[in-house]
Amino acid sequence: MKLWQVKNRTSKVVDFVQNFTVGDDAEMDMNFLAYDVAASLAHAKMLFKEKLITRKELRDIERGLSEINKQWTSGKFFIQKEDEDGHTAIENYLTRKFGSAGEKIHTGRSRNDQVLVAIRLFCKQEIEVILRQIDILQRTLVIFNGRFGTVPMPGYSHQQRGMPITVGIWIRAFRESLKDDAIFIKTALQVIDQSPLGSGAGFGVPIKIDRKLTAKLLKFNKVQSNPLYCQNSRGKFENAVVQAVGNVMLTLNKLATDVLLFTTKEFNFFSVSESLTTGSSMMPQKRNLDIAEILRGKTKLYFGYQQQIQLLSLDLMSGYNRDLQLTKKPLLEALKIAKESDEVAILLLSNIKPNVDELKKACEGNILATRRAYALVKKGIPFRQSYRTIKQNLI
Repeated sequence: MKLWQVKNRTSKVVDFVQNFTVGDDAEMDMNFLAYDVAASLAHAKMLFKEKLITRKELRDIERGLSEINKQWTSGKFFIQKEDEDGHTAIENYLTRKFGSAGEKIHTGRSRNDQVLVAIRLFCKQEIEVILRQIDILQRTLVIFNGRFGTVPMPGYSHQQRGMPITVGIWIRAFRESLKDDAIFIKTALQVIDQSPLGSGAGFGVPIKIDRKLTAKLLKFNKVQSNPLYCQNSRGKFENAVVQAVGNVMLTLNKLATDVLLFTTKEFNFFSVSESLTTGSSMMPQKRNLDIAEILRGKTKLYFGYQQQIQLLSLDLMSGYNRDLQLTKKPLLEALKIAKESDEVAILLLSNIKPNVDELKKACEGNILATRRAYALVKKGIPFRQSYRTIKQNLI
């Protein structure tokens, strides 16, 4: 009988309850296992410093955690159904191999702060990856601007041609947007860069532990000091990360929308490499820029996942609430979409080029009306009078 099992319940009921509450947590925890191992190693070193485990026990734990990490890297370590989660799988492995050393690893912590620190470390790593991708995206935009920046291009207002700009103004708008997006992400990183390890189930632990040491070993900027807030910040911090990264998704969504429109036969402002397109099963002439459509669509999925995290974080009293287990999946899915979208955007920008003649032609005629009005202004004619004069003489 499991520790939490209620007497007189049939095994069928117990299995149903376990399957319903655990869900696919074991599978998802494989994404966080390496971070859980790193946190366990730091925790073990702290326990040794506080004389809560012996040097031999520390060495056994270090060896066991190294084995787990190697097996996980090679795809040979699995979280079993009876483990329920990665934290228990690690502890069970250490206990099977080293006895008391494995049984002591949980001293001074709870599964609650274990999952917090693993997710926190995971988010930090994912943010670093996304920030590197943003740098590559910006460099790609700079190269594109260097090649095509001086080409004229119509600017649009209310989806109607407004005034001439250049391809450079259009493409640099995305670069400046990404610069701001990076600021949002770095701000989120600054917020989450605090260690919850050692906060236990949200109430601290009744023995002396060195939380500053584990924070330092795990390269956190500081300790998240209030143990109850550690639990209250779950969901909130994940939402902060997904919300910040969501600004990049907004930027890429606009890029995808523009490219899809400007590469149509009706506009014909840009050409795209056929290597990025797909064909039609019925219409031989069609070439479809599916990757830009999927990029546009995945933005909507992304914000759906963000909303799931937000909603799951509502109406919960202070402390740990099992509802928050359900935030793992939308967090993983959202950040996966973000990284894939960055890669697609880099690929897209590297494989489009302007159709110069079409763009020049689109910058002729009435689109020059505002410039003509201001030419009159320069001659001393009031703007409103200049405006009316040009409007009366539109082609």
